[in-house]
Amino acid sequence: MRKRNLWVILILTVCVSAMLVTGCAKKPVQKAVITGEEPPAVEQQVPLEDQAAKEQAARERALKEQTLKEQALKEQAAKEEAAKELVPTAKEEFKLEDIHFDFDKFNLKPEVRKILEQHTDWLLKHENCSLVIEGHCDERGTTEYNLALGERRAAAAAKYLTDLGIDETRIETISYGEERPLDPGHNEEAWAKNRRAHFVVIPKKAAP
Repeated sequence: MRKRNLWVILILTVCVSAMLVTGCAKKPVQKAVITGEEPPAVEQQVPLEDQAAKEQAARERALKEQTLKEQALKEQAAKEEAAKELVPTAKEEFKLEDIHFDFDKFNLKPEVRKILEQHTDWLLKHENCSLVIEGHCDERGTTEYNLALGERRAAAAAKYLTDLGIDETRIETISYGEERPLDPGHNEEAWAKNRRAHFVVIPKKAAP
């Protein structure tokens, strides 16, 4: 009986030792360190669908601008081809002064109206000539915006001439936007020269 008790005491001693060793082996709990700083922001991921939509919109805008450029070039080429069929004339004789506009404007300033009144007098004396008014812009702004602005400038000049008595069938308008700068510079002096309406005189074809 005494021997049996000794075995029981020995087993209990082994168990208690094992429990103590296991407890000591546990990792200490790390306490959070409070520094007072904001936790780092978590970067938000842009959904792939949104990114794809943006890229598609950019491609469509670029394609639209390219289409407008090509359309303007085709129209100009057609006009130039038509002009070649006309009777050659001393161009300097029919040169009309350009008019200029303020930045992002298409209204006619008083000094511009005086120039157009001189053009009107000339056109009334040369009824065998028609006129193409080209609208131009400086390089600032998108291609699409500048094409629209150039058209408004040309249209404003055409309307003033027709209000003064020039038959509207003698006048055509076209916009080149920023595509044909008079001055290739990149400063205000160059931009002021490029914001203009240019007048191309086309004499009627002589009778055979």
